[in-house]
Amino acid sequence: MGTDQIIYEPIGYFSSKQTKPYEAPRQSVLARSSLGVVKLCAPLTKDCISDLKGFGRIWIIYDFHKNKSWKPKVMPPRGAKTKKSVLATRSPYRPNSIGISCVRLDKVEGLSIYVSEHDILDGTPILDIKPYLSYADSFQDSETGWIVPQKRYKVVFKDSLADKVHWLEERSNLKFSQILINQLEFDPTNRKCKRVKKTEKGYIFSLQAWRIPFKIIEDRVELVDIYSGYSAEELDATTDPFGDKELHRHFRT
Repeated sequence: MGTDQIIYEPIGYFSSKQTKPYEAPRQSVLARSSLGVVKLCAPLTKDCISDLKGFGRIWIIYDFHKNKSWKPKVMPPRGAKTKKSVLATRSPYRPNSIGISCVRLDKVEGLSIYVSEHDILDGTPILDIKPYLSYADSFQDSETGWIVPQKRYKVVFKDSLADKVHWLEERSNLKFSQILINQLEFDPTNRKCKRVKKTEKGYIFSLQAWRIPFKIIEDRVELVDIYSGYSAEELDATTDPFGDKELHRHFRT
């Protein structure tokens, strides 16, 4: 790396309900229901974004603020079984922790830019905003290197599970439904990139201390149930790594 330094000041920060990496989809276009807000700060004024209205999509350039290191080869979250060169991926573990996402522009109010279909975490420092131009930014016949199209599974919740997930979402900050879809609709059994365990009856996906059994049936991922992964002894212990033991106790009763 060179000795010259380039220093950027954030022009704003991102606000969303996605606070941890596993809550966000792997690409913004896959985040059908994700909502977020870019909250701009001084010295920016309304004049800086007054003509942004009317664009369907925008590019958001930001800092991967949760990552402090990088690697020359990384394991992509999907599409590969071996590590790939970091600059041939969109991994956040980069020499310069710069991210870019093309998101849907919903509205502009004051110094707030409301967007959807994003993959950006809450609190992310925003470095720049640019309009998306389909005639300049889209090349449908461009080759995609090592990336090949992947089978997309339909994630199905059994009725009894749907009720439990709804109960949990009302009492926690985790968007269980969206996280499970994001994690399992592509390559659901990839144990190198996901917390998935093979069992005699199928598979179990782990989300923090929650366990979700599922089966693969043709083109469907059928989620069967959800239960606490804590043992009785672990629930009685004073340590609470996810701050959710009280919810687990309530769920069990």
